[in-house]
Amino acid sequence: IDDDNEDVVAEAPQVQAQRAQVVAEQLVQDMVAKRRRLPQRRKGYTQKATVGGHKVYLRTGEYDEGGIGEIFIDMHKEGAAFRSLMNNFAIAISIGLQYGVPLEEFVDAFTFTRFEPSGLVEGNAAIKMATSVVDYIFRELAVSYLGRNDLAHVGPDDLRSDSVGEGGHHESPPPAVLAEAAAASPMASNGYARSNLYVVNGGAPAEASMAVAAAIEQVHEATLAVAGNAAGAVAVATSSTTTTTRAVVGAAAEARVKGYEGDACGECGNFTLVRNGTCMKCMTCGSTSGCS
Repeated sequence: IDDDNEDVVAEAPQVQAQRAQVVAEQLVQDMVAKRRRLPQRRKGYTQKATVGGHKVYLRTGEYDEGGIGEIFIDMHKEGAAFRSLMNNFAIAISIGLQYGVPLEEFVDAFTFTRFEPSGLVEGNAAIKMATSVVDYIFRELAVSYLGRNDLAHVGPDDLRSDSVGEGGHHESPPPAVLAEAAAASPMASNGYARSNLYVVNGGAPAEASMAVAAAIEQVHEATLAVAGNAAGAVAVATSSTTTTTRAVVGAAAEARVKGYEGDACGECGNFTLVRNGTCMKCMTCGSTSGCS
């Protein structure tokens, strides 16, 4: 082997090492996560709660498919330094989420952190105690976006209006209901629904709809008939009352013309007594009240 060939053999490993370094750098660049920004108009929800007597407002921002991409934390009655720290903490978490850091990592890292304010939580249906504001925030996010009910103090079944206690195994919804829920999810906040979007079927088969319509029509006709009969009965009663009233008025007028006083006769019982001097005389039987 001459000197030129020896140089080529000696340079070959160096060239291979340089190529390997270039390939490795390219792989690193390809593997580095790129920031996925949220849409300009985004979904989300606001949760107001009180942790140890301190009000906390948590606001989330979601991607179109429902994944969380940002959070905002506001504690308006705290000092400027604490508020600034919480705001910058929320910004750091939001940037991490947009660069692809799983929410599970944040939940595992920040739940059960302990500092003041802490204690009783008011205003949140699922979380009742927190060891810190950060613990409360990531418990709320875990329950709402990850379904981590193990971090909640009240289960989702207990929050439903038809809950009556501990039940047995619940079967999963049918595929049609799941499809309807998936179709409705772009229009609702996934975190607000806490991954439990219940869709109630509002439609019915055509035959059932026609039967219901016919039944409603029958009820309507029956109602009109009852109303008409009631109106007729009222009219008859009104006419009868009017006739009776007229007869009574006529009789009273006739009695006044004949001089009847309106008292009953002690002998025959008729109301035909007329004044006879200082006494009363019955025009029916002719008896008097004791004088002539």
